[in-house]
Parts: sequence; structure tokens; C-alpha cells
Amino acid sequence: MNTLGFTIVGFGTIAKTHMVALRTLPIIKPLPLTPVLDALVTRRPEELKHQAEQIGFSYITSDLNEALKREQTQAVSICTPNSLHAEQVKAAVQHGKAIYCEKPVTESGQATRALLQDIPEQYNEQLAFVFRYHPAVMHMREWLLEGVLGEVLQCKVTYLRSGYLNAKRPVSWRLSDSLSGGGAITDIGVHALDLVRHLFGEFKHVDGQAYTFVPERPSAAGAADHVRVKVDDWATMAYQTEQGVRGQVEVSRIAYGADAFRIDIVGTKGSITADLEKDKRPTLHLLDGTVPVLPIPSALELLPDDKATLGVFQDSHTAALHHFILRQAGDERWSELAPTIRDGYAVEKWVDHVLKQSEQNES
Repeated sequence: MNTLGFTIVGFGTIAKTHMVALRTLPIIKPLPLTPVLDALVTRRPEELKHQAEQIGFSYITSDLNEALKREQTQAVSICTPNSLHAEQVKAAVQHGKAIYCEKPVTESGQATRALLQDIPEQYNEQLAFVFRYHPAVMHMREWLLEGVLGEVLQCKVTYLRSGYLNAKRPVSWRLSDSLSGGGAITDIGVHALDLVRHLFGEFKHVDGQAYTFVPERPSAAGAADHVRVKVDDWATMAYQTEQGVRGQVEVSRIAYGADAFRIDIVGTKGSITADLEKDKRPTLHLLDGTVPVLPIPSALELLPDDKATLGVFQDSHTAALHHFILRQAGDERWSELAPTIRDGYAVEKWVDHVLKQSEQNES
């Protein structure tokens, strides 16, 4: 039996999302390679040993290089704080392991640009821009390629989360400028910018501002002392693509009661709208009132079917890892879909630009 052994680095929510996907895939999809959870790399190997064994890991360690030396591992899934990614990616390259890395690539576009020098061209890697694998996004892209909207004029993307409005929420690595590199713009803004680029091509320019509304937080849960927060809670960007599409991107982690991931596209023939939080298929509005026969994306095959769904968030991660496994087996279908570390840099450099603009405006 052909297997694909994974080392998972990290044991947070996203790492567990990857584990669920890899354990579930052989049940719901025929695979050319069987994913195996080989090694877990965690700061708490003794504490997590029993749980890791229950999940199916054969090896638990705090040393990534130790795990990467294992012949049973052919791929590494990196699910750690952003500032740790660069060294972990380089370690995987040195050991010749395929890389599946969470977004953003690093804590800054500048750091990602430097990292690219250590990754050979055409290296076996994939970045977790998982919203490319969202079914509504797949439909949008197929319809746009079909020319359903005519000439695309503008697109607005609004990605709103709410978990950081509470000023009593203590500091974590996502609120640390040294570990994360940024707040909403780095955490979820990269997803929004990648979707614009995925749908409409390269950016000609992106300008904007980012702001921190909750400037200090408890140093730990229940702590009386507070620390300054330097990363943004909210950001807005105006962009134009090389093809002439214009639009706005707004991202927030303090939009209490308004969680959504809306995409609104307007073309000369009508519009496409969707909220990726709940819509698996976008809505098409045509000026002439017709209801055309719309193409069905073949890449939907990567997703769990309706009877196997675990929710659109988990499903998108599952589809992305499904594609990663197929690519390890030499399957070249949907090659334009797979996001790379270079795709990460293509949006992270604009995040750097907007953060620099905001810093200059406040000085």
C-alpha cells in the first residue's frame, strides 16, 4: 500500500483541522496515496503523548529536525505561529520533504521574500489559501472564465470576524507583532487579497490603512497587568488589478455580531454575490433577467459531498489537503488552483505596504 506520511508541526486549532482532514479523507474519497499521521512536533510532547497516540501518531517529539529525519515522513504540515514558518520551511527543504504550510508564509512580506531564496524553483509545496477550495469560489471563478458577467468592473470583499472586540481577551501569539507580524490584515486579509488575485489577476496597486481599536490587553487570562497591543484590529484597502478591476477589501476581527465573508462582483452584464460563511453556491444577477446554463467546476470533486460535510470551513481545508495528496501522486489536474509560497508573497508584500502607509499616517 502506498502511503504518504505526515509530520504535523503544532497542536492548535488549525493543526487539528489538518488532522481531521487527513484522517477523514480515506473514508470519503478514493486516494492514490494513503495519508498517515507519522510524527507530531509539539512544545508539550510528554503532556500530549497519550492523546497523540490516540489520534494515530507513531512518534511525538519537540524537535522538528528529529521528525524530518524519519523515513516514514514524506510531507510536513506547518501549523505554528507565523514567525516560526521560515525556519521550519527551510528545515523541510533541507530534508527534501514536501511542504504544506499555513498562511501567511511568514510574519512579513519582506521575510517571505528572503525565504523564497532558500526554496528551489518548482519545489513540492503548497500554501493553505484554503478559500480557493471553497465551493462558492470555485463556481465564481468558473463563471468569470465563462464570461457570464461580461467585463468585470469592480469587486468588494468584506471579511469580518468578531473574536477580538472583548478588551478582556488576553494577549496571544496572534496579538504579538513579533510572532504574527500583524492583526486582521495579516491573519484574514491575506485570504481576501489572495481571492481577488485568484479571480482577477495581479494587483496594479493596493493602498489602505490599518488601525488598532483595543490598544492594550491582559498579559494572561485573569491577569491584572496589561500589555500594549501593536497589531491592527481592522483594515481597509482600495485596489486596482492589472486588468482594470477596481474594488475594496475590508477586514476586521472586532465586528461583533456581523461575522461574514462577503464577495460582491459587478460586471457589465450583472453581478455575482456570496457570503462564504454560509453560501456554497454564489447568486448570479443578470441585467437581462435570463437564467443561463452555468458551467460546473470539475474541481468540486475535491470537496466532501453533502452527506460527508463537516461544515464549509473544514471542507475547504479537506479539499486543499486532498489536492495536495493528489499532487504528491503526480496528478496534475487543477494545477492553477494550488496556491504556492510565491502566491503568499504576492499578497504579503501589499500587506507590508499598507502597514507602512498606516504607520506613516500616524506619525
